[in-house]
Amino acid sequence: MGDIAGRTVADLGAGTGRQAARVARTLGPARVVAVDNSASRTERARALYGGVRELELVHADAAAHLGARPGRYDVVYSAFGALDFSDPRNLLPAVAAGLRPGGMLLVATLAHHREGSPPASAVRPVDIPVRTADGDDAILSRWVLDRSVWEKLLVSAGFSGVTVDTVLDDGAYAGPPMATYIIRART
Repeated sequence: MGDIAGRTVADLGAGTGRQAARVARTLGPARVVAVDNSASRTERARALYGGVRELELVHADAAAHLGARPGRYDVVYSAFGALDFSDPRNLLPAVAAGLRPGGMLLVATLAHHREGSPPASAVRPVDIPVRTADGDDAILSRWVLDRSVWEKLLVSAGFSGVTVDTVLDDGAYAGPPMATYIIRART
């Protein structure tokens, strides 16, 4: 993220708030707003991190939240969060609108599917089975896109200076080998 001291940061798809709380506690931002569309995860985040002074926990759709707050953020990030589980054709323009001029978007997302199949070469999700916090079975749409698709989406949403790096995990500790895209872009 670089130096975010005194900056306003949004974590999209913050889940239970662990990463957002760490950013708020250790990197010196003025404010970290952790946004998640799951009421139960937001409630859990409040129970765990509600006392972190620089952290605001918000239950909302990420695109709607950003759309209602144009130019509010210096940095927006999503670590396997909202940008994995929201249509990027809707969310990326909202992120661009929510960032101040020169603001940065930072994304960590899958470079291929967990079982090893390649990313999509078109903007389309795959349906994945999940278990909700309440223990129910559900289906989520997940966007696992090729690098060139991400680059085109970002440019069309108004971003520039787009970089996509690949980080490889050999899988020695947690399962099969994985690759992650680290995407950076500026408004």
